[in-house]
Amino acid sequence: MKTRAELKTSVKQLFKGRWKDAILLCIVVSLLSVFSVAVQTNNSAHHSTSTSVTDTATISGAAQTLSNISWQTWAAITGVLAAGGLIALIYYCVVRIFMVGTSYSMLDWFRQPDREIHPVSDSTVGFTRRYALPTIGLILLQWLWITLWSLLLIVPGIIKYFAYSQTYFVYKDMLANTPAGQPKPRLRDAVTRSRQLMVGHKMEFFILQLSFIGWAIVCGLTAGIGLIWLVPYRYGTAAAYYQNLIESHH
Repeated sequence: MKTRAELKTSVKQLFKGRWKDAILLCIVVSLLSVFSVAVQTNNSAHHSTSTSVTDTATISGAAQTLSNISWQTWAAITGVLAAGGLIALIYYCVVRIFMVGTSYSMLDWFRQPDREIHPVSDSTVGFTRRYALPTIGLILLQWLWITLWSLLLIVPGIIKYFAYSQTYFVYKDMLANTPAGQPKPRLRDAVTRSRQLMVGHKMEFFILQLSFIGWAIVCGLTAGIGLIWLVPYRYGTAAAYYQNLIESHH
């Protein structure tokens, strides 16, 4: 396996003279990341300036109010919460599909350095018929398995997160190697293959992610603006890592 420095150098070489392409390819994901940072910053500021007063009378009054709510009102509240949860799930899936599609295009670019970048079509490739439903399936499958492992203890959940980290790239390659007319690869096979690839490499990949923490701090100090450069750098490094990982297993 290449060192972290070698992986990052290969990405810098890929982007040399083409940083504009890298930024445009990842612009949607970058803007979503900037938005998330802005929301978190705003919430933190609001929380730090707010005060909370809780006493026995307040609790008693709240309990009395809840006991007087009719079942129709409870049904309405439940419906609103369910709708909110559904909207949040849809938003999460849309964001993840953008991220996966961008990752796929970044991997294609890494494998074909002279490849021409088409920001719109490349960043939305995850929404195409070829990838959309399988990607949603992988999102839900990963979420389910990591959540179940996390219910045992936090550490197993984190370990499985890194074990399954290559799932999307694996599925892309499995799909590309499936002959025309044959059934699509099973989603769980992609998860299993990722787990197999990451045996002995989870800590290595974890440290690779930590190596960007300095850049992340800088991005925080710039209200997230620095993410416009950091996101392509991270996505390029992730693609380089996966490519190097599968080559080391051949």
